[in-house]
Amino acid sequence: MSKARQQDPSDEGKVSITRRNFAVGAAAAATAVLLPAGETWATSQAPAQSQSDPMAKLSPGARAEMEAKVKEIFRKHGDHLSDEQKKDIRKVMAETQDGLEKMRSFALANGDQPATVFELYRSGESK
Repeated sequence: MSKARQQDPSDEGKVSITRRNFAVGAAAAATAVLLPAGETWATSQAPAQSQSDPMAKLSPGARAEMEAKVKEIFRKHGDHLSDEQKKDIRKVMAETQDGLEKMRSFALANGDQPATVFELYRSGESK
């Protein structure tokens, strides 16, 4: 039971952002950062399709973890997915598992400080 939001006349010109819009924008920004300069989504996909099977790069443990994740996705959403979508999910999960393994191999202690510190800047404040 969701109620439609009523707009207050005094809110004209104000931008309203939802959690979903923010998440989509954040994902697009993160993707744009990862693409090399001058490369677009279409050009970045062509070389990826010609590469070898991403499953071949995975260790047996990583492959088992990836298969467990895929099995859970198919358990929840398998009835609504086509064979092509299932194939794409398996490929994407294998590619992300490779990156996850690389991140896990980087040793960090609990007390390690970040490389940069987030500092909030508000207009009107002096540094």
